[in-house]
Amino acid sequence: MQPRMRDRKPTATEAAAAARSQIPPRPPRRRAAAAASAASKNGIFSSLNAGGGGGVWMSGNRSKIVAGCVLVAGLLLLLWSWNWSTEKAHGVLTPLHAKPISELTQFQGKHREQYYWGTYRSTLYLGIRARIPKSILAGFMWLGVKDGQYALRHTCEESDKLSQYAWVCHDGATYGRQEIVDQDLSITTTFLKSWELGSGYGGDWVVRIQAKKQGSSQEKKLVSLFFYVADEGGNSMKISVDSQHTQVATGRSMPPEVGGWELHAKGQKGAGVSFVGRRRQHMHNLTQLVWQELEMQARTQGRLELPDSFDRSSNIGVVQITGYAPLEVDFVFVTGTNAKDARVNERIDNLSGVALSKRLAEQEEKFEQQFESIFQLQSKVQDERQIEVGRVALSNMLGSIGYFYGQSRIAIPLKFRNLKTQNREYWEYWPAALYTAVPSRSFFPRGFLWDEGFHQLLISQWDRKMSKEIIAHWLDLLNVHGWIPREQILGDEARSKVPDEFVLQHISNANPPTLFMVLDKLVASYKEEKALGKHNEEDELFFKRAFPRLEVWFRWFNTSQIGKVGSSYYWHGRDAETDRELNPKTLMSGLDDYPRASHPTDDERHLDLRCWMALASKSMAAIASIINSSGAIYEATAARLTDLKLLNELHYDEKSGQYLDYGLHSEKVKLQRNKYIDPQTGYIQASVQRVVISPPELGWVPHYGYCSLFPMLMHLLPLDSPAFGSQLDLLRNETHLWTSFGLRSLSTSSSIYMKYNTEHDAPYWRGPIWMNINYLVLSALKHCAEVPGKYKEKCSQMYSELRANLIQNVVERYHESGYLWEQYDNTHRGEGKGSHPFTGWTSLILLVMAHRY
Repeated sequence: MQPRMRDRKPTATEAAAAARSQIPPRPPRRRAAAAASAASKNGIFSSLNAGGGGGVWMSGNRSKIVAGCVLVAGLLLLLWSWNWSTEKAHGVLTPLHAKPISELTQFQGKHREQYYWGTYRSTLYLGIRARIPKSILAGFMWLGVKDGQYALRHTCEESDKLSQYAWVCHDGATYGRQEIVDQDLSITTTFLKSWELGSGYGGDWVVRIQAKKQGSSQEKKLVSLFFYVADEGGNSMKISVDSQHTQVATGRSMPPEVGGWELHAKGQKGAGVSFVGRRRQHMHNLTQLVWQELEMQARTQGRLELPDSFDRSSNIGVVQITGYAPLEVDFVFVTGTNAKDARVNERIDNLSGVALSKRLAEQEEKFEQQFESIFQLQSKVQDERQIEVGRVALSNMLGSIGYFYGQSRIAIPLKFRNLKTQNREYWEYWPAALYTAVPSRSFFPRGFLWDEGFHQLLISQWDRKMSKEIIAHWLDLLNVHGWIPREQILGDEARSKVPDEFVLQHISNANPPTLFMVLDKLVASYKEEKALGKHNEEDELFFKRAFPRLEVWFRWFNTSQIGKVGSSYYWHGRDAETDRELNPKTLMSGLDDYPRASHPTDDERHLDLRCWMALASKSMAAIASIINSSGAIYEATAARLTDLKLLNELHYDEKSGQYLDYGLHSEKVKLQRNKYIDPQTGYIQASVQRVVISPPELGWVPHYGYCSLFPMLMHLLPLDSPAFGSQLDLLRNETHLWTSFGLRSLSTSSSIYMKYNTEHDAPYWRGPIWMNINYLVLSALKHCAEVPGKYKEKCSQMYSELRANLIQNVVERYHESGYLWEQYDNTHRGEGKGSHPFTGWTSLILLVMAHRY
């Protein structure tokens, strides 16, 4: 996932940018109005393509002829350069010529319809959309207080300082319940999908919002809730509030099979209702739109209420409901309303009030039964507090799954720049969809390639087909060269959460091929089922369709990330020119600021990447055997990369007994503050720069930490070898990685342990505890503990102790803070650090509880 240091810091929300009004909303009052609108055309987006031509002139004069020939040659060379550059650009921007995996029959039909609507707007506290490029969008806002002033809550922001927000139940498909605590206000949002006679494609859905007052104060709590519906395709809608206080928005939708639709608000008895309808092209700044409406009303009318007005052809409708807590409203969205026998009123009744309460209770019970059936925590953990955290871990992972559509922005390499591109910073990847889990709804509500492999370790345990479809979406992003942009920032809504300097993706940059971890598990499950006489044709077809893409991806690594020495690899793309970083970051490794060679060169050998490639080659050979394809090249590569003698030659330091990187390195470097006079202003300025005290030399990079564990994590060390025993001793040494809260990322003996990488970049992978690597270590220890051998008992003991430490710390910090965290402090009390809620790979704590590896 990169940075978190990788992508620091998130932009402020539009709500924070708007002026805050001190005027409170009025108490409830009855409102009624009507509005009408007309349809409009969809917006069209086009990408810029390079192109052009040139002219040639000649003269009868001999010297002019020669000059003309030279000019012609120059123009031809320039034209060839342009064409070559364009051809290379098209290679980067051209999808792989292979059938998309996501178009397999198993992901169509009933499956596609079941997953059509969902809580797929990961950046919001609650946002709903369909899995199509131009969707009906729905979302929830409420009026809170921030820095003593009123503010809209809409996009997930750590600066909102909520005590908690978490999906406590979510099945990833049809049902989810979320608990939000905002100061003295408790909000529950519950989402349910329903298919009934008369429903359009994808069915109907409902959101129940319940707001309650927190604390013992007897003072009444005034609550203002907002719910909106918007059409990305630009289709217009009608907006009205009838005399029964039921807000109604009606419209038509794409695709046509959804049919007409209506949104109704039910149950807000005694509350005030107001609304607004507006026409906008962009949907990523709806917070600002609503706040501006409220601010205008505050200035002109003295109240924070929507104006009961609408634009002609409005494609955004917002309803505001204001009342005293406790307040409960059901927002019912029904489809297929233009059919003759739509049964609209009957369907609305079935999805609201007492009928809805009954259905929600049934769905909750169904979720609990499935959760226990799969993970069986009742017999594996100590108390209900731990089970609660496991339930939240899964639910937040599933509830954070998003659907994105747009174009990645690709930085134009200098060698490809020419007269036609010199004023452009980026190319645009082809328009693409991505169905994916995200690491964090507040800091990283978008897809990260290396994170996704860890996410799918959990999701595949819950819903195998869902996991395969997510993997399919990622692999469908491969270009003809076999490259996937490591970070997916698709569409304005996703891009609004990313600082500009982190938007562009670089074609030299890889990311660990962690999807092979999940593919390896899917292969194992397939083979187990086949041995029991069950032939899973869907898995077989999935492997067959995926294999050509995996081959190209594997080949890209073996051509773009290889080292100078045979069978070695290194992460290309490190900045060798920087003088601002103590140790140049390796964002493409996923481990960001983990210390590598101090001076990046092509002499580097990176241990973790070589081990990832060992896993990938073994997985490729296994998949080839399933689909009856030739896997000889992968078997040969796996044999070479698992050869212990060769591994030791490239990465084992006999003196320290540690597995290490190799490169041009100096331990004598430091950050130093220098003062200088700014030539433009004449003022004294200060900057922090790296100073190299002793020149670097080629050799081992003497930093023991997570990277050193990869031979064990990828099962490259024979369990009965002396090397395996020495690695266990290093691992258990508290001077190095072992703590009471889990394994720290870097040894305390490292010269870079807990050191800032720049003046402002705090240590990231230089000490803090990360769940993903701890999970892989537990997996390796459990494997050893189950195999008869010399270290069986020791591994069993270390496994039990490390597992208990991780569970206890994560559970304690959750109940203390209300969140799962990105990382955990390796000293003091193991406090949560980094972004929160972080329900990406930290959710692997559930698999740790369940002993599932």
